[in-house]
Amino acid sequence: MRTPHRILLGFACSMFCVALAIADIPAADTPAEWSGMAGHMPTPLAASFSHSPDPSIAQRDEPGGKSNGYSWRGTSTETPDWQGVGRDVGYFLGYQFAAIAVLYVAPESISGWDREQKRNYSFDKWRNNVSKPVWDEDRWWINYVLHPYWGAAYYIQARERGLDRMQAFWYSALLSTLFEYGAEALAEPVSAQDLVITPVVGALVGEYLFAPLRKRIRAKPGPFDWSDKTLLFITDPLGVMSAETDRLLGVKTSLQWQPVGLHTSGRDGLAGAMTHGRTLAPVWGLQFRADW
Repeated sequence: MRTPHRILLGFACSMFCVALAIADIPAADTPAEWSGMAGHMPTPLAASFSHSPDPSIAQRDEPGGKSNGYSWRGTSTETPDWQGVGRDVGYFLGYQFAAIAVLYVAPESISGWDREQKRNYSFDKWRNNVSKPVWDEDRWWINYVLHPYWGAAYYIQARERGLDRMQAFWYSALLSTLFEYGAEALAEPVSAQDLVITPVVGALVGEYLFAPLRKRIRAKPGPFDWSDKTLLFITDPLGVMSAETDRLLGVKTSLQWQPVGLHTSGRDGLAGAMTHGRTLAPVWGLQFRADW
């Protein structure tokens, strides 16, 4: 088995441990409500979009209002949560290279890298690997089971963020490309078929297998049991990881369209006609805020 896929298996095992740790958290008996407002704006024309683990903003999975990080019951978003998507991509890159760092210091029996390989590694090897994609000869279950599974996981993560089918497909293609040209390229050449099979077959599996399964689980009345949450986790492992990372880091972000200042207007208008002079008009703009 190739070293990068050991990373994936170890990654999957670690995420399964996360799921077991939170599997006993009770869920609400009814679907939770999602608030898309980041706060009270100074004008009714202001728009606000946010994703936050803060109990006053995030979806609540418990009647008492405690945020559990991941929204097991799902969210009802009318627009894509692009801030969340951006964080998900950042976390994805971080998970990869954190795993690489762990494997680098791990014994050869675990990592498959001997001291000479580590000592002789150079940036030129990565550059050579990304410049010459090859048709790899991995085992069939790696190329046609494991890779489509991760493609489906990427797809579901995007759908949970409110992206439509086409956007979720391209998101899956993006993460697949980042993996092939990132962590995996540190060890071997980019796989030509993985760049296609992962997002294409993954999107089909995600839309026609994972999504209906998740919908059926979420339609069940009463709290989820451990098997429900395990299946939701298996079909969206990165979503669970991102939500838990948000919760652990205390990330709270907001993107608001609001007045950010005032400027003097010399144009004649209703206010100008009434005052027969220059008027102060609000300057509108996007304001992004991230709190830790």
